[in-house]
Amino acid sequence: MEREIKYNSSIPASIQLLFNNQKLEIMKVLCLMNALSIQSNKQRKVEEILFYYSLVNFDLAYLFNSKLDTKSEFAPSPNQYFRFQTKINEILLIMSHLQFIEIKGKLSNRLDELKVKLSLPGKKFFEDNSSDYLNSLLKKYIEIYETIDYSAENVKKIKEGQF
Repeated sequence: MEREIKYNSSIPASIQLLFNNQKLEIMKVLCLMNALSIQSNKQRKVEEILFYYSLVNFDLAYLFNSKLDTKSEFAPSPNQYFRFQTKINEILLIMSHLQFIEIKGKLSNRLDELKVKLSLPGKKFFEDNSSDYLNSLLKKYIEIYETIDYSAENVKKIKEGQF
């Protein structure tokens, strides 16, 4: 048992960053918030943020587009949606602490019903730290937002895996 613990703790930092990079996830969510704010900087439900993040970052968008082949043997798993669902609250809390976003809601609200809005410092930080990768991601978010509607029915499709 001791040997196994030693082996697990010797994972190189570069590999850990590849699979568990919270700073990158924060920038991806900040990028999404910027994309959504282009149309309107209104408050967004956490569930909507999770929905669009999953469509782009977990390649689930093709599931809503009938022009694409949905029977690919390399089809992504909707389980990634549920894995990220456990992380999103911590990411949003960190972003709120950094004053990148404002979180609105009541203690009686479910976590996915809280509303989030991009703040001016968040927008400025994103613009100041923009890169080719983030600009490309921003374009993908905008394209998906314009083509796939956030709705209870579409969220249900992802959650239940009915494609």
